[in-house]
Amino acid sequence: MVVLQVNLRTIPTVIIALLLLFMLRDHLPLATRFQITNDSWVTPNIYQNGDPVEIIVNKVESDLTQLPFAYYDLPFTCPPTMHKKPLHLSLNEIIRGDRKWQSDYILKFGEDMPCNILCARKTTKDGIKNAIDLIKKGYVVQWLIDDDLPAATTFISTTDHKKYYGSGFPLGYYDEEEDKVYLHNHLMFVIRFHAIDDDHFTIVGFEVYPRSVSDYHCPGAKRDYENYILVEPEQDDELQYLPFTYSVYWREEFDVEWKDRFDFFFNNGELSNEVSSKFHWISLANSFGIVILASFIVVFIFIKISHNGRAGLDADKFGKRLTTDNTSVLPLIAGKWLQPETTKKIRFLIILVSMGVQCIFSIVGALATSCSLNKLHDVRNSVLSMTLFLFVLGAAAASYVGSSLLIRTNIQSRRGSIRKTQVKYNPLFAVMCGCALPGIVMISTFILNSIVWAHDSTNALPFGTLVLFIFLYFIVCIPLSYIGGHIAAKHMTYKVGRPDDRSEESMFSESVGGSLSRFKTKGKRFAADSFAVLLVLISGIFPFIIIYVELEFVYKSVWLEKTTFYYYYGFLLANIVLLCVVVCEIAIIACYILMTVTSKKDMGLIDWRWKTFLISSSTAWYMEGYSLYYIFWVLNIRGFSSILLSVCYSTIFSVLCGLGMGSLGYLSSYIFIKYVARSKKNI
Repeated sequence: MVVLQVNLRTIPTVIIALLLLFMLRDHLPLATRFQITNDSWVTPNIYQNGDPVEIIVNKVESDLTQLPFAYYDLPFTCPPTMHKKPLHLSLNEIIRGDRKWQSDYILKFGEDMPCNILCARKTTKDGIKNAIDLIKKGYVVQWLIDDDLPAATTFISTTDHKKYYGSGFPLGYYDEEEDKVYLHNHLMFVIRFHAIDDDHFTIVGFEVYPRSVSDYHCPGAKRDYENYILVEPEQDDELQYLPFTYSVYWREEFDVEWKDRFDFFFNNGELSNEVSSKFHWISLANSFGIVILASFIVVFIFIKISHNGRAGLDADKFGKRLTTDNTSVLPLIAGKWLQPETTKKIRFLIILVSMGVQCIFSIVGALATSCSLNKLHDVRNSVLSMTLFLFVLGAAAASYVGSSLLIRTNIQSRRGSIRKTQVKYNPLFAVMCGCALPGIVMISTFILNSIVWAHDSTNALPFGTLVLFIFLYFIVCIPLSYIGGHIAAKHMTYKVGRPDDRSEESMFSESVGGSLSRFKTKGKRFAADSFAVLLVLISGIFPFIIIYVELEFVYKSVWLEKTTFYYYYGFLLANIVLLCVVVCEIAIIACYILMTVTSKKDMGLIDWRWKTFLISSSTAWYMEGYSLYYIFWVLNIRGFSSILLSVCYSTIFSVLCGLGMGSLGYLSSYIFIKYVARSKKNI
């Protein structure tokens, strides 16, 4: 009967896992393709022959730096004419450093244009030097067509010999052997379209074939033409006129429909879509295996505690049972641990836990919402905006959790008679719980933004966006924090005080005569602390294994190869959910181990709250270590500023993840200890 009762506790975990698979059934098999599905609610732009088609000019970026630049801000490119205007940007696009503009390229649907002259760009010596520097750093031009379809460079896969796309096209190329820099000043556009019927078409591909041409003649398919070599002028006032031309060709695609137009971006030439999907499925199965193993251990712990609780704590039998099993004294240890005086700086810890709740609420909520609404939008272009939105709303959740923990702490610290009272809360503490993390992130953003702004990069947030962040902080976060704390106080009506368990504790103390003291000497106390450190290091390994594969793909897309897309959002969400589950389970296991190695004499000296928080957040240390390894040994980032920004970004990310996992572990351990403490009442 006991086994049946404990097994029921695992039902919510099983239900969550099954519900997760059901929700992600449309995402996982196809590698969670972030574009629309067959039954999408998003409709394509329909064109007819002769309709104008606009190319959107955006930015240039490189895998070697963290500093993108607006294309029209470059001193050697054709500037926009008077009637061309910048396009409105979403918050997600601003954060990514996009700077979209209307362009002067003239395109009419279905009409080939063998050769058009765009401009003759008058360029100074500084402009030529800037062009040479950017080309040597491997900068790639990012343009768009049909609102959101990126310009692409065409490659042939080495695995299946199929065509695939890399987002953007190179600004030029650098011949290291001859030490010459060539500018791509002629662009051949091959725009691929799919016919809905005889009169209506959709754009499914935007291929760009850049050329370096010494004059205004368009080379077409010829190869016998002179390249344009960039040479830095000797005199400072010397001017050069750079010729820019383009040609346009329209080609019909019979096998690629509009809903499949991003498929060519998914195959990066290393792994095919099928192999990559299988690889992620294997990783997900491995994560499930770790979760199941940890679940069995947790179930065994609950069975053991329930069995000892039902067996009773008879003082006559206690000494005999204690020689073989220390779990009999766990309820007393748990009762002592719930007293807040055993924890130093408990208010600061509660603030950290509330910050972690806000992180988990933002990350999991954003991924779950974006993947659930994939029929309405492009998931890739909404995750950042959704994360920021939920990050602000998460102030209420953080304040609620922080205020609730503080109220419980105040109740547990009171002694005397049991009486029912309406608990009041501390508004200032509630605001700190909800606004501490947004404030720290905002200040860090302003500091890093000043570094990016000094390099005139598009990653620098505009002044209006900074004002928006300040507005959200003071007008939204603070009121939400106050409301969250007020709701927590309103629903926290408890019986203040606790029963006098001194007689029970005295009975056990007299029975065992302090024989449970295991750490009497300083040497043994040092061994205990070393054991806790070892437990912290070991506990972070298994959660890191769960998230490692997705972390590898995210880093590759964000840092190593910016021209590739990360589109496994369903797998990412599934692994994060499993990560949260296994963090909670490992926290319970670690808490149980700490309780079993703790003596009754020393149980008031064990700071379990901080230990469980550190144990649960230890995965972030591995994540940060892997991030630093990736930055310094895998990436080829150049420049002190780019390296500094990369390290700061990775550190902020790891700290946020550590706070989130630490809060999950702390709350799980707190619930577990309350369960153990109540088990002595089941005699």
